[in-house]
Amino acid sequence: MKPALLLDTHIALWWFTADERLPEPERDLIRSSRCHISLVSLWEVAIKHRLDKLPVSPRDFLGAIEDAAIRLLPIQPAHIVATTELPMRHKDPFDRLLVAQSMTETMALLTADAQVAAYGGLVRMV
Repeated sequence: MKPALLLDTHIALWWFTADERLPEPERDLIRSSRCHISLVSLWEVAIKHRLDKLPVSPRDFLGAIEDAAIRLLPIQPAHIVATTELPMRHKDPFDRLLVAQSMTETMALLTADAQVAAYGGLVRMV
């Protein structure tokens, strides 16, 4: 069975746009894994797009997820509860929820954010 992988929002955006910041080994990992993108990433894209901080619309982001046959990971009550058990290494609620989902669902979280990577465990730094 392929390993389960949760993509941080920026990693998903880099993957969809073939951004050079995503190294080839991680591209290979994404291609060979059962990838998930959290609904919190879709929400983050929607908010940042609305604030003109991100040119990608949530509709386009969702379309890219569907086209790539990547699974959307819903937000469960256990994920929210798990955020309260994390040390305060990162104050961004989106990132904290991604870390909690990664730990709760036992899937590696692929990120390029050093603050997220500081949680260790299943978090994999690009």
